Amino acid sequence: MLSGRKIHRIIIWLGVAILQLIMTQVVTFLVSLPFPRGMEDYPQTHPDLFVFILGLTFTTGVFLTGWLAIRRHWITLKPKYLSRLVFTLIDAYVPLIVALIFYHPLEPGNPFFFVSMLTSVAGFYIPGWIDQG
Repeated sequence: MLSGRKIHRIIIWLGVAILQLIMTQVVTFLVSLPFPRGMEDYPQTHPDLFVFILGLTFTTGVFLTGWLAIRRHWITLKPKYLSRLVFTLIDAYVPLIVALIFYHPLEPGNPFFFVSMLTSVAGFYIPGWIDQG
């Protein structure tokens, strides 16, 4: 049976994971602001650049939020910042590259964008899961 303390940790972990998903969108929005015409035509005209930017913004949103959560002791994880960054980066790009290969041209609402966000969040936690296994 789960104790109150364990339930509290699970709720905080889920809150941080949801915040990481939200921050992928916030960082993507902030990065799109400097582009004069916006980024709405980039999936069709520059799909490689679009995937590169999305991968970076997803990684930045997930990693910085997770880093802050570890530093503020919201979640108790071993830091391992470099391995967390690498796994987050890899897990953000793999679905985007698959989408680039199979869904050319990329269109808004492509399910691989959401898959990329979810796998990048999972990638942040993989170094901790490897230690426990």
